[in-house]
Amino acid sequence: MKTKWYFFFLTTIAISALLYAFLGIRGDKPAEVGVLMIGENRYEKFTGLESGLKDLGYSAKEVHFTVKNAHDDEELIDKQIDQLLKENPDLIVTLGGIETLRLKEKMDEANIEISVVFAGLAAPKELGLIKDYKSPGGLFTGINNYHASISGKRLEMLTSLVPAIGRVHVIYDSKIDVSKLSLEETKSAARELGVDIAPCDASKQCLDTLWKTVGEGEAILVLPSFRIESLTEEIVKLTEEKKIPAMGLYDFEAEKGLLASYGSSFYSQGYQASRFVSLILQGNKPGELPVELPDGIRFVVNQQTKDALGVSINQDLLHIAELIHPEVQGGRKR
Repeated sequence: MKTKWYFFFLTTIAISALLYAFLGIRGDKPAEVGVLMIGENRYEKFTGLESGLKDLGYSAKEVHFTVKNAHDDEELIDKQIDQLLKENPDLIVTLGGIETLRLKEKMDEANIEISVVFAGLAAPKELGLIKDYKSPGGLFTGINNYHASISGKRLEMLTSLVPAIGRVHVIYDSKIDVSKLSLEETKSAARELGVDIAPCDASKQCLDTLWKTVGEGEAILVLPSFRIESLTEEIVKLTEEKKIPAMGLYDFEAEKGLLASYGSSFYSQGYQASRFVSLILQGNKPGELPVELPDGIRFVVNQQTKDALGVSINQDLLHIAELIHPEVQGGRKR
């Protein structure tokens, strides 16, 4: 009897030692997380993602990031996706719509299964990325930044903020589905508001035309698109020289000089996405994690731009805005 217990004890110790060694090795190996971004503007999402995971208790020893930045090059993002898929990370975080859609295409073509968290994009269901917001199914989940759905509200806030606006030039991107969806939302809102709008397809020709035609009593509204994001400085220069108000989606656009922005910030989208990354690393399936709306929407007004325009502003609406002073602050508010 003692001999049996002795061998049982030795067997238990041996199995425990093997399990401990296995788990220890696994514990020392960080989770590999791939990150896809089309351009530098979206780096703020990655900053938010890192901060969120840090606040959730993750250290650099527990999560290793492989970041692919295409610097606004569509051909390069395709090559980077191929490289990342070959590396077979535990999880991929996409920082926008084009990154997510191109990734899904390549995963479907190669029948690759890797969990994906999109850190903010508009209309994921309408784009075919998920089956349902409460039960996404499949391999994708994350943050619906709601930027397509609030395009009409953005038009309303722009024309309410500056009551003298008689016409709004709407810059959209005909090559981006979300941008086209946003344009339809904007057109619908314009009809209800009685606002005259003039759509302008994002291109050098569009901006050249605006330089020649835009004038007093007019304004610019920008819609979602990484191409339009890359044109921000040119649009700012146009609005400053022509002294016309413009409304963007992101706080960084207002910080660079547009009059206002209304939407979820890049930083907050990345920060919120960290919760999904944590849940998936803990063993949850992305298809079972409901897609979330943004934790918050920011209405930002650039004080310097407002003063420089010299136009009459709706003070009631200004009171609910977050006034920023980029030149004074010397940094980005989140």
